[in-house]
Formats: sequence, C-alpha cells, structure tokens
Amino acid sequence: MTRLPIPFADFVADPLGALARGREAGGFADLEVGVGVLAHDDVRALLADPRLRANFPSFLESFGVTEGPFHEWMSMSPLNHDGAEHQDWRSVLSRTFTPKRVERIRPFLRDAAHTLIDEFAPRGNCEFMAEFADAYPSLGLCELIGVPSEDRERFRGWANMIGLGFSPVGLAERIGEIDAALVELLAYTRQLAATRRTEPRDDLVTRIAEAADQDGWDDDRVAATIAGLVFAGHETTKNQLGWMIAVLAEQSGIWDAVAAGTLAVADVVEETIRYRSTVTSVGRRAAESIECGSDRIEAGEQVLLSLWSADHDGAVYPHPDELNVTGNTEPHLAFGHGAHHCIGAALARAELQDALAALTARLECPRVADGATWKPPIGINGPDTLPITFAARP
Repeated sequence: MTRLPIPFADFVADPLGALARGREAGGFADLEVGVGVLAHDDVRALLADPRLRANFPSFLESFGVTEGPFHEWMSMSPLNHDGAEHQDWRSVLSRTFTPKRVERIRPFLRDAAHTLIDEFAPRGNCEFMAEFADAYPSLGLCELIGVPSEDRERFRGWANMIGLGFSPVGLAERIGEIDAALVELLAYTRQLAATRRTEPRDDLVTRIAEAADQDGWDDDRVAATIAGLVFAGHETTKNQLGWMIAVLAEQSGIWDAVAAGTLAVADVVEETIRYRSTVTSVGRRAAESIECGSDRIEAGEQVLLSLWSADHDGAVYPHPDELNVTGNTEPHLAFGHGAHHCIGAALARAELQDALAALTARLECPRVADGATWKPPIGINGPDTLPITFAARP
C-alpha cells in the first residue's frame, strides 16, 4: 500500500495538479489531515459506505477550534450524525424541503435576479460577489424559509460570518466572531419557529416546526436545523455563483448560446459545477477497517473524500480539465452521494439556473478584471472578490 504524500503547501499552490498526481500514483494520498481518497469510483463508493462516519468536529479541532458555540453546533448537527438519527432528520426535511416547493418560488428568483442586475447593468462593471452573489441566494432562501423581509439583511450577515467556519485557514483567529454570529442566529431562529407555531404560514419554518413537533424534536434542534439551512443555502450557492461567472467569463460561445437558447441553461450549470464545485471535499472517520481498491483504511483514520479530484477523474470524464457542456454523461459528485446527499440541491440548482438565465440575457459575456481574490482551495472555495466588466445587451 503506497500513498503519495501531498504536503499542505503543495496542495494549496496547485490543487488540481496535486490531486492528479495522487490519482496517477494509485488514487490515495497521505494528507496532513488524514487519508485522501481521489479516484471517482472510490469516492462515490465511500460516500455511501456506512463504515465511514461524519465527524466534522475533529476537522475543526485539527485547525485549533476545540470548544465554543460553533464547535458544539457542528457536534450536534444532523450533518455530523449517521444512521437512524440522521435519517429521522432527513425524513422531516424531505416532507418540507421539496422540489415542488422550490419550483413555486422560481418566479421570485427570476425577479430577484433582474432586480439586482438593474443596479449595475448600466455601469458596465460591478464587484460580482458583493453586488449579486452575496445577496441573491439569501433572498431565495429567506423567501422559501419565510424570513420577514426586514430581517433578511441580518440573515445574510450571519450566514457570511458563519461561513468562515468552513474555510479552515485563519479559522482559529476569527472563531470568536463566528461564535457570536451563530449565537445570534440560533436565538433568532428559535424565536421565529416559536412564532410560526402560534401564527402558522405557508413557509418552510412553519412546516419544519409542525413536522418536528410530530417527531418530538426540542426547540434547540428545530432552531439548529433552520440555522443550518440558512448557512448551507447561502454560503455554498454564493461561492458557486462566483465560480460559474469566473469560468464562463472565458467561454463567450457558451455564454451567448445560453442567451440565445441554443444551449440548455441546466446543462451549463451542471457542467460548471462539475468543473469547479465550491465544496472541495467531504471529511469522514473510519468506524472500522475498510478494504478499498489497493488500499486499506484503518479504523479510526480520518478520511478526506476529494470531490474536486473525483470530478476531474479522466477515467470517468472525457477531457476532465476542460469545460465540456455536452460531452459528460456521468453525474458529478459535487452535491455528494448516499445518505448525506445535499438535501438543498434542488434549490441550489434553481438559483444557479435562474441567475445564469438572467445574467446571460442582460449582459454580454463578462471579463474578470484585475483584483479578483480567492478563498484557499479547501473546505468551501470560491471568490472573495470578483470584479467584472461587461457590456449591457440592448
């Protein structure tokens, strides 16, 4: 059993190159945080393997966060549990967070996208993350959840701060701010759920509160679930929007084909997610020893399942390092696989599709200007700032 060692600095300097070298060396790597699993088929199989258990707090601890509200929240999160407890949580969410309900807010999503574009289209430039990507997903999520319009700016601020907890570089230095934002968000969601129990509406908070009552959840679990949706539905989609624009800024033919209707917007969105997903990897811990291909993962080992590597595996995707809108038939793994497959995937897809349709209809293919900055290629990845220039379509 031979694993290619990939030092953290080497990975940060050239992540896709380092992952490719690891696949060529056998598909497993020694990372500073555990065993890296890199081949598509192995990642897919292990994402669904019950012998690997979610254990996000151990990753926090490896970056210096060993206690506090954020650590406790992630420890109790359904995303950090498996088996019956996780399935009970998903059964409640599956009765409320449905594709049909997402479809009902798509007119709102389209209107929200055009309203944001109205603010910067006449200028011919914008800082895309601040002026579109940061605002748009929180608007859609708050509409679905049922957050009053006057509170949505606060929600966005909380989601942005908590999102820093999933980008480990510098995490320990900012954990105090992250903890404070989480405490405020949990207090708000607890009160919002209590209000909806006595004043029900046709929104997600009401349905979660009612379904949770039937399943015997306490107030803390209800509040933590709603808070988790706020974070997950904002931070991931925000960064995926940034990646989508950065990638398509170099593909004017694709951009114009979407605008003309000769390329399906859904196909373009799926391929840009495969090409550059905002979630780079999934962490697990082995509850028992697992034979996997030519390797053996020992009980207790920390495992990092690389979604970036899996979705760039040339054994599965022709020309994996190129944007291939019509040539890839294998679904990507960016939303995960198995019991922990992203429950909000339908909302993320709807937001990305309606955003791209609006942007291509209103703007010529943009150009990324000088000054773009990026998060490190670990945890949740995407642009911190993305200045773009463009010409508005007539």
